[in-house]
Amino acid sequence: MLNIKSLIFSTIFYATGIFFVAAQSPSNSSDTLLDGSNFTPITYTKQPEAFVTVNQDPRIKILLNLKSKMDKEGEFSDRYKIQLYYGNLKQANEIMTSSKEAFPQWDATIRWETPNYKVWIGNYRTRLEADRALKEIHTKFPSAFIFKPE
Repeated sequence: MLNIKSLIFSTIFYATGIFFVAAQSPSNSSDTLLDGSNFTPITYTKQPEAFVTVNQDPRIKILLNLKSKMDKEGEFSDRYKIQLYYGNLKQANEIMTSSKEAFPQWDATIRWETPNYKVWIGNYRTRLEADRALKEIHTKFPSAFIFKPE
């Protein structure tokens, strides 16, 4: 008896489902797609061109030129220098003045390292270039040596 009731219930359930599915699908769907009445025309308009205005400080150009000049002179790259002196400030100033007089082709600078001062000269790209300069500098400063600053 249970099998007959479940069979009748299943048949009614499937028949109802098929009826609702068939009721929702259009009967002549192929006719509506072919005549083109479901399409809306689209018009394209050309977008206006965009412009960007950059307002920058004029000193930026000056800084960029300064940086490129420093790159060419080797301020940022690994270069060799020659140390002439390491000691007190008074003696460092005297040695820097005499090195500028004796070797005007190379820049001399004073660097401070606690508690003493260093006098550096030159900015050489290669070790060979630094060795040639050191040979000339040894005539006036025999304790000078080549190093690569960090």
